[in-house]
Amino acid sequence: MSQAVAADAARNDVKILSLICAGHFCSHFYMLALPALFIFLNQDLGVSFTLLGAMLSARYVATGMAQVPAGFMVDRFGAKPVLMVGIFVMVTAFALMAFAPNYWIIVLLVIVGGIGDSVFHPADYAILNGSVSEARMGRAFSVHTFSGHLGFAAAPVAITFMSTVWDWRMALLVVAGFGYAILVLLLTQWSSLKDDSIAPKKRKAKADGGTEEKFSDHTKLLMSRPVLVLFAFFAMSTLAGNGLHSFAIPALNALHGTSAVDAGFAVGTYMLVSSFAVLAGGVIADNISRQDRFAALIYSFSIVTVLLITFFSVHYVLLVIFFGMTGFCHGVIRPARDMMVREVTPEGSSGKVFGFIFTGQNVGGGIAPLILGFVLDNFPPQYIFFTSIIFMVLCVVTILLPRGPMTRRAVSPAE
Repeated sequence: MSQAVAADAARNDVKILSLICAGHFCSHFYMLALPALFIFLNQDLGVSFTLLGAMLSARYVATGMAQVPAGFMVDRFGAKPVLMVGIFVMVTAFALMAFAPNYWIIVLLVIVGGIGDSVFHPADYAILNGSVSEARMGRAFSVHTFSGHLGFAAAPVAITFMSTVWDWRMALLVVAGFGYAILVLLLTQWSSLKDDSIAPKKRKAKADGGTEEKFSDHTKLLMSRPVLVLFAFFAMSTLAGNGLHSFAIPALNALHGTSAVDAGFAVGTYMLVSSFAVLAGGVIADNISRQDRFAALIYSFSIVTVLLITFFSVHYVLLVIFFGMTGFCHGVIRPARDMMVREVTPEGSSGKVFGFIFTGQNVGGGIAPLILGFVLDNFPPQYIFFTSIIFMVLCVVTILLPRGPMTRRAVSPAE
């Protein structure tokens, strides 16, 4: 490849990645915009925090339930139109919340917005697979994930600031305006976005004289061993992470007498280092062939660091270092994780496979608070960390299981 061609390919990759990551940033920003508004909704509408929490749960349930159908639509109609419609629905739901007269209207709009948000993983990965150079795919996945973390980080600061300066309704309108701007930007670059779902299906339909794929073919793909193994891995990794970033503060306080401030700083370090480790993971993923072995090795190392946190009452500086090391481990494997999904995805099936496997995160995130809350209520505090370690061990086991011969070069599910 000549230097000029390589430079053009690199510029195109950066352009595509910037566009898709802008949408992903928006998606994650909206996720944490809701809890950032809780205090204002409580004061203005008199809604209890219990009902506000239920509203947030409804949003995650809606997204989780809609993600697999969204994946099927991506493979059927193309990632670009599904992504644009999803963004429009999500943004419009947030805009209408600014005019909602009561809690129940907001809940309805939150559910609608969650359904719109369900398109991002299946559509984004289908576009990245079809648009970005093969040699940069790991880095593309890492930057995509990192853009979501930036959205998480920006939302609480931006929303609380705007709600304080103006009010929560004006903050929602400003946020919606930002979302519409991203939608317009994507629409103006429509021709630049390629889709790995449509072209293979057209080629196959032409070769087979118009033979359509059957629903049983899709079901067989999603219920195949490689896909189910990775679904389990996504669920287990989410369960493992929840024990550290959601329940570590009370567990450390009860176990070692660690102050809430010190424990909170340690957990914050875990989250921060994890976010930036994703970028390093993208470079690594592009330069290794066995993503599963790398992920298993890194998870094994994180098990050691969590054991050190559990059994030793260390100075808070060491505690922060141990949490930072664990966060690095859990962040650096994410691009490898996405590459493993890509390896088992037949060409033209990115939407449904990525949509289904990422639903494992919703499953893990949905049951983690129930399991970990029960553990903290009924067992000594160290069992929070033991539970996370158990799920990390299961992560290692699942990704080292044989996943069969299916690869990106495999035939589509109907063949």
